Amino acid sequence: MTPAPAVLALGLADERLVAGTSGVRAEWRALGVEPPGDGRAFRAIFGRRDATFRRLDRASRALVLASEAAGIGERLPRAARDETAVVVETERGSLDVDLEFAASLGPGPARGAVFAYTLPSASLGEVALRHGLRGPAICLSIGAGRCGEALHEARRLIEDEEAPFALAGCVEALGQARGGLSGALRAVVALIGAAEGGAAVAAWPAGADPFAELARRAAGGAT
Repeated sequence: MTPAPAVLALGLADERLVAGTSGVRAEWRALGVEPPGDGRAFRAIFGRRDATFRRLDRASRALVLASEAAGIGERLPRAARDETAVVVETERGSLDVDLEFAASLGPGPARGAVFAYTLPSASLGEVALRHGLRGPAICLSIGAGRCGEALHEARRLIEDEEAPFALAGCVEALGQARGGLSGALRAVVALIGAAEGGAAVAAWPAGADPFAELARRAAGGAT
């Protein structure tokens, strides 16, 4: 059996904190801002500005935060970025933004600024742009109990030599319960690639919710 690619970096952004194997750890309560934060919170967490962060939808902000907390910019070789894949799964998709945009289609101007985020794949694009990732970009819509599909697909891309590295993740951003789905905010990312001696930061997850396992590792074991 082909060994699983190594988990090389991890990042988490949820309703409680932003944390990752880069050493970043910041709780929203201490920052005094509601998750997933704004431009000032980004600067407070990472010590630098992101000029466009404040305009992003909640899902994109959460995924960008998780990727930054993983230290993708430092961990991923620049020479590999043209071929690095991004694979993200979501159950709730962009439902909040879809409804916000639909509500603006009455009398008066439509909410053009949010239209770009009515596709769940927009969050992948925001991460890819920030890190120069130009490999395959795949957004998976999953059903209940199907968590981990992004990891399986990312592993397949690496094993089939379609990408040397992959950023596999999950993102859920729903402000309140809608259509039988509970409200949620969670983004977890894992940079995976061929094993390098001593480079792995976590074992390959095997549970029913593999991203929950990776989230605990990203947060330093916190639950």
